[in-house]
Amino acid sequence: MAEKAVTQVEMMKIIGLFRKEGFTGEYETFQRVSGTDREFFVVMSNEQGIKALFKASLMLNTVEFQYVLDDKHTFVQEDADAS
Repeated sequence: MAEKAVTQVEMMKIIGLFRKEGFTGEYETFQRVSGTDREFFVVMSNEQGIKALFKASLMLNTVEFQYVLDDKHTFVQEDADAS
């Protein structure tokens, strides 16, 4: 079963959650959490180029920090063309 792409409307709602919580930075990627339509993983970077993974829930209106992406922690996006 292919994962649905995150829509522009969902992205705007997620960005709204981040802004409401006072987060600033560049939004790198948005990915739907497997098995749900209302939770997303978001990679953000700050002005120093440090990237972090967050979990955003449109159902609970929450943003949760997961971890900083570094050599030990990376965020792998599945290739849509891979079988």
